[in-house]
Amino acid sequence: MYIHVKHTIASIIVLYVVLFSFLVYAKPKAGFGIIRGYSSDENYLATLIRGHCVNIATSLGIFDVLNPDNLLKQLQRLPCNEEQCILQFASQADLQIIVMGTVERSVQGYTITINAYGPGMPYYGKQFCSYTTTVAVNILDKADRESSYIAEEIASHFLARLCEQYKLPLIVKHNAVTGDYIINGTYTLYTMQTVYEDYTVLIPCGTVEVSNNKLVAGVPDGSVILIDFKKEADNIKNFYYGRKKEIVFKKSQIEESCILMAFTVPASASMPLVVPLFGYYTSEDYKGLLLWAGNVVPYIGLEIWGFINRPAELKKNHNDISRNQMALYYFAWYMLLAGGMPSFVDAFSHQYLQQARYYQGQVPTMGSSTTEMYLALIGAGSGMFYKGYRLWGYVYFHLTNICVYGLLYNYAKPQSRDEENNRYTLGSSHSKAMYAFAGLLSLLKIVEIVHTVNVPYALSVTSDISPVDVSPNFWIYPYEKVIGISCAMHF
Repeated sequence: MYIHVKHTIASIIVLYVVLFSFLVYAKPKAGFGIIRGYSSDENYLATLIRGHCVNIATSLGIFDVLNPDNLLKQLQRLPCNEEQCILQFASQADLQIIVMGTVERSVQGYTITINAYGPGMPYYGKQFCSYTTTVAVNILDKADRESSYIAEEIASHFLARLCEQYKLPLIVKHNAVTGDYIINGTYTLYTMQTVYEDYTVLIPCGTVEVSNNKLVAGVPDGSVILIDFKKEADNIKNFYYGRKKEIVFKKSQIEESCILMAFTVPASASMPLVVPLFGYYTSEDYKGLLLWAGNVVPYIGLEIWGFINRPAELKKNHNDISRNQMALYYFAWYMLLAGGMPSFVDAFSHQYLQQARYYQGQVPTMGSSTTEMYLALIGAGSGMFYKGYRLWGYVYFHLTNICVYGLLYNYAKPQSRDEENNRYTLGSSHSKAMYAFAGLLSLLKIVEIVHTVNVPYALSVTSDISPVDVSPNFWIYPYEKVIGISCAMHF
């Protein structure tokens, strides 16, 4: 009995404060009341995230955001803090959106889970948005400015997803859509059917054209149109991505791009020694080192073989020079002068992007459109490595090398030893196949350049958790070395 009275008193207070304002404003009311942790650092990050969620949602102008401190006080008066109890409170307070989340510390950093529920129509208490991510940092090691940036980025990702997935019902009255939003376009029209007491369901009944909130065709009053906020979601993503680039990248200079262009040959030639030692190992990028060993070392072997068995050496022993041996010799020069550049870019861009992700000052040589265009043109996957996409980088790396070798193989002319005349006779190239590989390589370069230019930098501080996560994890401790594959299912 005591619990019931306490719950009723809390509801009356909230209805007085919250429901009255709902009658004044037509925008959906959103409450960001509970995002919490279980330790001091978890609560610190949770408080920052909640504050930034409120600020971003308020700045959008599409929600009527409740004062988070007042809402939290009201929630603390509830007799329970379970999900159903909070949803019942939100329903009585006529909230259209209620957000709940947790921050938990783990070995990998922090796991942030934020869920949004729609107490009213069309969700009736169901969860319509779920966001779970990890941040591999110790928030207590960060300065207040860095912590705030990290929390703001997490909040922006969640709000973007919320705007993408939320559907707001607008009622049709007198052949016009009511509400504070001006809408145009083609929409699905729904009719409301009462199933039980005040519980209704929406039944689609075709599409209608809407122009400045006026319906082209007459429809019954009380019909419903669902609108989304995907445009606002895109605006959030673009704004915070551009803002982060301004924070973590120095203003690009054409001189830096020119220096990189001049450094291409030395970087490619020194790659087998510099990249593993001063790139991956020094920065403790053991995953990158293993990927380099599996993907690049075989090509280094071909490069060495091509120079050892070069035509001049074969001629000393009066051996025939096959088309494949000539192609490997040409390929060795390609690897020496340009083919090693992608690994060099991957090793050092990974270090810079890692610093940029966690707002550890402004990083050099990154963010230049001239540089990314040049790298996409000259290096096999270099542009994608430069922007932080290793998978795509290695895909283009292997495809380019295959095309280059195919082109060189069909261009190469075998040489046969003529013992009788003490000279070598020169064979012919495969012209048709050579032109085919040249065309394929040109097409691949165009695709790579377009792809590179149109993808954003991999700057996100968060890592989304998928239902199935299979990825290589590498640990190196002072007393033991462990290398393995981790596989986890999140549910």
